[in-house]
Amino acid sequence: MADVFKTDTEVADIRSGAEVSGKIVSITPEFAIIDMGGKSEGRIGIREFDTEPAVGETVEALVRSYDRDTGLVLLSKRELELRKGWEVVKEAFEKQVPVNALIKRSMRDGYMVNVEGVFMFLPHTAVGLLGPRDRGAKKVSIIGQTYLVKITELNERRKSGTVSRKIFQDEQNATVWKDIGNKIHIGDSVQGIVTKHTNSGVFVNVQGIEGFLHRSNLTWERKADSAKDKLEVGQEVTVRVLEIEPENNRLSLGLKQLTDDPWSTVLTRFKVGDKVTGTVSFVANYGAFIELGQGLEGLLHITEMSWTRKVNHANEILKVGQEVETKIIGINKDDKRISLGLRQLHANPWDTIRTEIKIGETMKGKIRGLTNTGIFVAITDSIDGLIKKEDIGWTEPAPDPKKTYKIGDEIEFKVIEINSEDRKVQCSIRHTLPNPYKKLRDKYPRGTVIEGTVSGIVDFGIFIKFDEGYEGLAHLSTMEKEQVTTYKKTFTKGQPVKAVIKSIDPESRKISLSLKDVTYALEKIEMRQYLEKENTNKAETTSPFANLKTLVS
Repeated sequence: MADVFKTDTEVADIRSGAEVSGKIVSITPEFAIIDMGGKSEGRIGIREFDTEPAVGETVEALVRSYDRDTGLVLLSKRELELRKGWEVVKEAFEKQVPVNALIKRSMRDGYMVNVEGVFMFLPHTAVGLLGPRDRGAKKVSIIGQTYLVKITELNERRKSGTVSRKIFQDEQNATVWKDIGNKIHIGDSVQGIVTKHTNSGVFVNVQGIEGFLHRSNLTWERKADSAKDKLEVGQEVTVRVLEIEPENNRLSLGLKQLTDDPWSTVLTRFKVGDKVTGTVSFVANYGAFIELGQGLEGLLHITEMSWTRKVNHANEILKVGQEVETKIIGINKDDKRISLGLRQLHANPWDTIRTEIKIGETMKGKIRGLTNTGIFVAITDSIDGLIKKEDIGWTEPAPDPKKTYKIGDEIEFKVIEINSEDRKVQCSIRHTLPNPYKKLRDKYPRGTVIEGTVSGIVDFGIFIKFDEGYEGLAHLSTMEKEQVTTYKKTFTKGQPVKAVIKSIDPESRKISLSLKDVTYALEKIEMRQYLEKENTNKAETTSPFANLKTLVS
């Protein structure tokens, strides 16, 4: 990794063809996403895995391409296996030693097999004798099985070749396999010598027989380290015999089976609520794994790291190798999972928030964060309140918080909502200011005819702007029947129009207008003006000085 990355936070020049290593952090239907320890993420197609990949699994791959703009690295596990595997295959062919072949799919004349990442051909005539579980079955029944074979032919240009299981069987059955039952038994602990590494494990020579130790049987720990990290070629090792199949020339071995499964006694060692100290072994965007000793690990999810802080990646809180104290919040023995919590070591500030602040309280605090949609302001030392963009002021459209304020500014605001369950405090600046919509309501009572201009045409009506920027909605239901079907053609933006005030809601800042009531409202105004004029005329006619006024005139 040192050849690929300069630092934990800075990506080096990732060249096409470079070999990299990382751990799977998430899996999609199409890709396994690889955490490469820096700013880049790699992805490998799911089809490149012979077995279902798992989160936390270590993967080695070849860099196919690197997008500097997105930081995305396209990787190939299969191409790296082919590169490394071809060297193994060539050596095995030259020395005429057996290799492990995974049966991938059936073909007309045989099977396509995977030998150390190299796809080769196994003819039906070279399959050899099958075990009891395979006898009489269809040809496809052996797909997914792994057998030792001999390489009979190689094609350098195509990076392929032909293998034979029958030749290997014939050689083996003539020697040690014929009396294997007299030497070792299932469950025996035996001594062996590590002879070869593969992508999936190691071969161990046990009393002249090549047995296979799969990497899943190396350790009880969750992380699947490479066998090269634990066993060296030529090293003497004690292993447990797991499976013996002379008819299939298969000897399966285990190393972790020499010790008790730590999960079998996990409930006697730990219980929910225990405080435990461990070492961070792996960090990802979803959390961190903590080694608790004796092959046990716990997962500290990012949601359990802080009561108040939003954690986007575990490395914001923890680093690999760091010793940390946590609390056990869950144990699932069957699924082999221990859930840990960091925030549970401290009191939850949300439990006492309602005793510290009250709804309706006017406060002052410094701005801790700005987004395009709102302001985060300090409520307490550990809790921030949110002022939504529309709650900054009474004007519309609302101002851009980033252009109006800066981090560190002290502002006055009012607490309008406290939600302890969702851990949210909603605040408002506009609730500390006079509401101009109240004055507007006093100025334009219900039934008032206003003159404005069309500011917007939508599927449910038209918006009308009046009185220095206030905007109201004339809904389709407030239009004349003939207007409802033609309003999009009848009205245009900027067109002068009259409407009647139906309602003005100061809190929601909604103004409801009506078009069909304009004629009736104007008639009422005319009638009122007429009556007022008549009343004035009558008052002048019935005056005791009316005749005198006439004579004088």
